[in-house]
Amino acid sequence: MASYPSGVAIVTTTEDGAPYGLTTTAVASVSADPPTLLVCVDLGARTLPVLRRSGRFVANFIREGRSDLCLLFASKADDKFEHARWTETAGGLPLLSDDLVAWAECTVDRELEIGDHVVLVAEVVDGGVAPTNDAPLMYYRRSWGVWTPAREPGRPEPMRPIEVGARDLRWHGAEM
Repeated sequence: MASYPSGVAIVTTTEDGAPYGLTTTAVASVSADPPTLLVCVDLGARTLPVLRRSGRFVANFIREGRSDLCLLFASKADDKFEHARWTETAGGLPLLSDDLVAWAECTVDRELEIGDHVVLVAEVVDGGVAPTNDAPLMYYRRSWGVWTPAREPGRPEPMRPIEVGARDLRWHGAEM
């Protein structure tokens, strides 16, 4: 699956007032009516038991330039939120509002264990889009990148610099 590019999300939840979260590239739309998405979580993830007890989460779809935050939430660090700015949704869940392009607050409808992961199927109860034009952070072949829409022929957009590492890539839309 490393050869399939995907967006990056940080899934957040809370328990007894404490925030929890993890990074995933396995998020997908399931239905528009009712609005439903799925998130795949490793059975060994430390946040999974909290997600299961809470039954609620926010999928924070992360913006370009925030691979450092995604690495933090992919780690086993005890207090990931100590190094992240966050607010709460109207429903009281952690929202990484400075670091996203969009978000969806969800209530888990069902779970399905497959192999070493659990699929959480959840109804979207709230959500929004960031008021910026930032591109989404992407993950492809074990490196971070950015996808930007193709422009009209004859009107190329100059590429803006972004924070990248040695293996980071920048995609600039599909070839026409």
